Amino acid sequence: MAKKGQTFQTYTEEFKLNAVRSYVEGSSSYKVVAEREGIRNCSQLKVWVKLRW
Repeated sequence: MAKKGQTFQTYTEEFKLNAVRSYVEGSSSYKVVAEREGIRNCSQLKVWVKLRW
């Protein structure tokens, strides 16, 4: 649940696709790809992968 005054990070579609490609084409874990791409939480990357592949 969001807290009052909390702001959310937004990502462009191009950024999301590049992050998903990095995970799918590579042999790295969600966590490694998320850290490398600058995504706050690796579970966000998991959601993107699930939606696109």
